[in-house]
Amino acid sequence: MIGDIFSILFALAGMICIILLAYYVSKWYGRKMLPFAGGKHIKVIDRLVVSKTGSILIVDILGKQYLIGVSDQNIQILTEMTDNIPVPMQKDNSFLDYFKKKRSID
Repeated sequence: MIGDIFSILFALAGMICIILLAYYVSKWYGRKMLPFAGGKHIKVIDRLVVSKTGSILIVDILGKQYLIGVSDQNIQILTEMTDNIPVPMQKDNSFLDYFKKKRSID
């Protein structure tokens, strides 16, 4: 009787650990693959969703920035930006750095 309860609790704890591990690994992997999703010379600086199918983007292409309107049927350059917005720097986080940072906070 008690052995059955312990085996159920052990299985439940194992499933919870696997789910949490899969969650954190997928978040880390998504952040790690983010630089590969874009190009070397094209970066999306900011994005604002204005409707269900439409967005406005600020895109940096080789140092020039453009305001672009995007919908599911059309992409249009609205204007070339005169004042450049600073491009955010990419962080190079590793999986172990994430847990070290998390551990230092606790």
